[in-house]
Amino acid sequence: MNELSLLDSLFGNDGFAYPASRSTYSAPKVDVLQKKDCYVLLMDLPGMTENDVEITMKNDVLTIENAENKAEEKGTEKETWLIRERTPSCAKFRRTFTLPKDIDTNNIKANFKNGVLSVVIARKEEQKEQKIKIIAA
Repeated sequence: MNELSLLDSLFGNDGFAYPASRSTYSAPKVDVLQKKDCYVLLMDLPGMTENDVEITMKNDVLTIENAENKAEEKGTEKETWLIRERTPSCAKFRRTFTLPKDIDTNNIKANFKNGVLSVVIARKEEQKEQKIKIIAA
């Protein structure tokens, strides 16, 4: 097993939605760093602010998506896009990450600076082996 497949098994799938007219749209790029005491997830979100993004956690699955109140950018009736290769900041996206069992769900912090979302997920200490006393019946 190579390092990439190990990372895939730790941080799972990614899913995203996009407007039908944007068939070349791709989900935001993500880097994941494993440190001794935490995981750090970095996601490029140019043109967005912390108000445009929602982060939720349920059953060891972290979901990052853009907020519902943002409408898709459209041209007016006097404007028509001829070429549009840059992803608008309001394009719908959703990324999910199945997290490993060693995370501390009560200690997750997120920061947004210069178009980069940073999510720091603390790790729990490894559970030590415990001897269990056997009682004679």
